[in-house]
Amino acid sequence: MKNCKHCQSSFEITPSDERIYAKMNVPSPTLCPDCRQQRRIAFRNDSNFYKNNCSLCKKSLVSIYSPDPPAGLAGKNIPVLCSGCFWSDKWDPLSYGQDFDFNHSFFEQYAEMRAKVPRLAIFNTQSENSEFTVHSSKNHNCYMGSSIVNSEDTHYSDWAFNCRDCMDLLFCNRLEMCYQCFASQDCFHSNYLELCSNVTESFFAFDCRGSKRLVGCVSLRNRKNHILNQPASKEECFSVIKRLKTDRTFFLEFKKQFEALKAGMSKRDTWMINSENCTGDYIVNSKNAQFAFAVEDAEDARYLYESEKIKDAYDVTRVGQGEMLYEVTAGVDLKFAKFCNLTYHSDNMAYCDNCQNSSTCFGCVGLKNHQYCFLNKQYTKEEYVQLIPKVIEYMKSTGEYGEFFPFSFSPFGYNETKAQEFFPMTRDQVLARGWTWCDYELSASPALKQIPAQRIPDNISGVPDDILHWAVTCEVTGKPFKITPQELKFYRLKGLPIPHRCPRQRHLERTALQNPRHLYSRQCAKCQSAIQTTYAPDRPEKVLCGECYLSEVY
Repeated sequence: MKNCKHCQSSFEITPSDERIYAKMNVPSPTLCPDCRQQRRIAFRNDSNFYKNNCSLCKKSLVSIYSPDPPAGLAGKNIPVLCSGCFWSDKWDPLSYGQDFDFNHSFFEQYAEMRAKVPRLAIFNTQSENSEFTVHSSKNHNCYMGSSIVNSEDTHYSDWAFNCRDCMDLLFCNRLEMCYQCFASQDCFHSNYLELCSNVTESFFAFDCRGSKRLVGCVSLRNRKNHILNQPASKEECFSVIKRLKTDRTFFLEFKKQFEALKAGMSKRDTWMINSENCTGDYIVNSKNAQFAFAVEDAEDARYLYESEKIKDAYDVTRVGQGEMLYEVTAGVDLKFAKFCNLTYHSDNMAYCDNCQNSSTCFGCVGLKNHQYCFLNKQYTKEEYVQLIPKVIEYMKSTGEYGEFFPFSFSPFGYNETKAQEFFPMTRDQVLARGWTWCDYELSASPALKQIPAQRIPDNISGVPDDILHWAVTCEVTGKPFKITPQELKFYRLKGLPIPHRCPRQRHLERTALQNPRHLYSRQCAKCQSAIQTTYAPDRPEKVLCGECYLSEVY
């Protein structure tokens, strides 16, 4: 057992952990898994977009980096580039290279160099008409989202893969014509789904599979035409769905009944599909993945979060397709990478940030198609293989090697990042730790007409095109938000009402549907066998082991 140097909690390092650390040539961690996760996701801004200007061509652009917030806070003087300039030959990342001084710390020298290197304003690739998406690729007509891949007409979503004509998704794959869904896959023309697969034409469903026309149902398998888990006719189901779309008072009352039904039903210890020897939650098609949360197609991994197609990896967050990874966040197609952020299509990288299509580099920023670089300086292969072991030994002597980038290196204020969603802190708490906080906020145009959400007709058929020229006042935050033409078209096509809450508030409410990313020891409420679950022992839910749960639902 070790004590975390941040939170002082004790955490276990198993013999299998030690073997992995030795294989990856890294020392055992000094932070507990939660603090390691918090540190990595403090480098991810997935939902705050700003107006900025390209440092080279000076054109106006959308950026995830705020434009010059108050001195001392995150984002100060970060040079950003538009996509055209970043991928062009107009600038050379090697022009910022520097020699390593063995009399000063690596992180100190790295920070000095990194502050000068331009960053891609917002990272999305191979996409069309999807400028307001970040960490996304291969999309068409997508808007305001993060980690959207191979999708079309998908808006206000996070971690949505292979989706079409959808809005407000979180951790979803292969959905079409769906709205407000969480951790669901292979569903069609449905709304408000949680933990569902192969569900169609449904409204309010939790942990249902292979079913059609479910309304307010929980834990059903291979059923058709049910309302609040009771058999109904097809016509009755459509009638209730129509009222849910056009009568807000009925919607709110029915939702209470659905939530009461959901609270009273047994819960499975962990939510998994086609997975073997795994612990965690929201796991699909995986094997030997321990402490894994929201992952798909993972094998031989530990402390894995929101990733897919991963093998032989420890402490990884939001990576798509990777092998032999340790302490990595925001990457795609990586092999043999350690302590990297926002690095794509690369291999044998360590302590690199915002690097693309590169190989065998250490301590670099903004590289594109480079090899054998250290602190953005080019070396020959022979020079590189002689220098880097010396650097690593020096970093071990200073206690730097084995640690991800410090919190203070994040280009974002803590409150802009994923860390605030999972590990919320106040401004004073953040600044007291020497981290950063961003106070910059876009102000609404004073000329913009505003309408309270409560004044908008419940039935979308009563909403005129003029709504596009107004700002709706969020019923929770009081902040104005616009309805886009794509949204209005979607709501009319689906017969859904205009939302009363702003996109950010809706995202936070979907995020709150997740259980904590912590495993507790409990006993199955039915057979009394020992289980590990994300339901804490003091929670009231009846939690069953996998075998007992399946015996109830089938």
